[in-house]
Amino acid sequence: MSWKSASLPSGSKLFKVHNFNFLYQGTNFHIEIDEYSDGTFTGHGENATDQSYVIESVSGKTLEECLSALLKKIEGRNP
Repeated sequence: MSWKSASLPSGSKLFKVHNFNFLYQGTNFHIEIDEYSDGTFTGHGENATDQSYVIESVSGKTLEECLSALLKKIEGRNP
């Protein structure tokens, strides 16, 4: 059985979490991308040592699309 076809109680959501660590210019970022059973993805990130340094949320149709968008945001904020 696929996790996407699990029977859920009314009003609940089940999603799979993908976690990444990204080291860029000496700074470590934690990236989390949530995969929902309806096929959508959302993601966000933050500086590993400064939780006030947040990378804004993105959404996409694939894991790769979300991850690429987050990496571009990080690169854009750290020229």
